[in-house]
Amino acid sequence: MKKYLQIKLSIILLLGAITLLSSFTYINGSNEKPKFPYKKAKLTERQAAAHLLSRFTYGAKPGQVDEMAKMGLEKWFSKQLEANLADDSLNKQLAVYPSLAMDNKTIVNTYLRNDQILKRAIKEGVIDFNKDSIGKYNYTEHKVEFEGYMKSRGLKQSYELSNDLINQKIIRAAYTNNQLQEILASFWFNHFNISNDIGDCDHFTMCYEKDVVRPNSLGKFGDLLLATAKSPAMLMYLDNYKSVASENNLTP
Repeated sequence: MKKYLQIKLSIILLLGAITLLSSFTYINGSNEKPKFPYKKAKLTERQAAAHLLSRFTYGAKPGQVDEMAKMGLEKWFSKQLEANLADDSLNKQLAVYPSLAMDNKTIVNTYLRNDQILKRAIKEGVIDFNKDSIGKYNYTEHKVEFEGYMKSRGLKQSYELSNDLINQKIIRAAYTNNQLQEILASFWFNHFNISNDIGDCDHFTMCYEKDVVRPNSLGKFGDLLLATAKSPAMLMYLDNYKSVASENNLTP
């Protein structure tokens, strides 16, 4: 319980600091922006840089403290809030995960459970097996036949999608130049959580994380709230896709 409260307090302080720092305005209409008050805390510029990196990134890279101090702390933080730094190296690493380029519909038709793949193969007459005995199907004995069908149809097993989701998040956290966005993407992804174990949520989680949460992680809370509420992943998780009523039953 104590650890949970410490984590919650750290998150509150992080969001509070972001709100405070991002609300800086120009002084008396001049072009000079306020400076971070690290000198009042008796910190050197390098110490303040190290502190910011420890709070708003997943950790400083070699030489980054000096690089940040040279750039200017305020300028560095401003760029993190804009979250549009080039990530060419990161994008090359992410290119090995095909699901990142797919929409929900493509994912649903590509990443399937073994039983779903088997039913398709039997229906198409590719695998000669009694469909009433699917539960007794031995995947090991028919491995070559089963995998051959998957390859010919461009199908993948559902666990590969979960692996893609986990791997790409780790790679982003380690290599993205937009560190603050990634930290907040993880925070909001956890806050507006869903579960891969409910219904077909696992099919929608990838797009939920990359197309709904991440793009809105540094924007307006209202936009993020609406985007998550209307996403297929959240609708599936909360069973809202089953929530229907005729107009006559709706009360004003």
